[in-house]
Amino acid sequence: MTPLDIKIELLRAGISQADIARECGVSRSQVNRVIGNLCVSDHVRRTIATAIGKGVENVWPEYYQRSTDSACVR
Repeated sequence: MTPLDIKIELLRAGISQADIARECGVSRSQVNRVIGNLCVSDHVRRTIATAIGKGVENVWPEYYQRSTDSACVR
C-alpha cells in the first residue's frame, strides 16, 4: 500500500494519526513518518494495520514478506 492508501484507509476507519500516536505513545509526526516510510516502527505499523483491518504484511509487504531464499532460512 502507498502512504496515501494508508491515510485513506485510516480516514475510512474513522481513526486519526493522533489516535494511533496516543495508542502507541509516540508523536503524531512519528506516525506520519512511519506511514511515509521515512522510519520503521514495528509497534506503530502493527497498530496501523490492526486499525485498518489488514495484516501488517499486506500493508508493508516489502518489509514483512521475506524471500524464502534468505540466508537466515534453513
